[in-house]
Amino acid sequence: MSPMAEPTHLAFDDAYRRVFPMILNKCRRMIRDAAESQDLAQEVFVRLWRSREMITDPRALTAWLYRTCTRLAIDRSRRRGRHDVALAAMAAGSDGQGAASPEQQSTSRRALAQVAARTPARELEVALLSRVDELGHAEIAEVVGISERTVRRLLVRFDERVRAMRATAGEGP
Repeated sequence: MSPMAEPTHLAFDDAYRRVFPMILNKCRRMIRDAAESQDLAQEVFVRLWRSREMITDPRALTAWLYRTCTRLAIDRSRRRGRHDVALAAMAAGSDGQGAASPEQQSTSRRALAQVAARTPARELEVALLSRVDELGHAEIAEVVGISERTVRRLLVRFDERVRAMRATAGEGP
């Protein structure tokens, strides 16, 4: 029986102690603001408490937490007009280029913010799980609840968006 199979305070407390540090680190990688990361991680666990009866498998628990955390971070950033959710990490994962000057990094972040604002939520979620959390295609498929083929297709689309953005900005491929 999984840690959340019985919706008791004890099972929830155990899951919280074991998994909260991982979720907090994920929030920090995505949001890059300590206080906001803490709030976001807490919100993930508030939602877990509300949904605890639905989660009966430990693997489902981890997938649910990752999915919820990623979606909340995307929603929070979009609501606040910020699109800094791990943009630097996504850029590094998309182009393979070496270190850039501070001016180039700033330009890239602004351009990627525009891409993030125009990217469908599912595509952005898959890109974050791949580029920030460094999950493999099979892991992303499990977390998001889609096929590995769809994961690959969404990552290709995201990379195409980034390449198009760079071509428009004159940064090259």
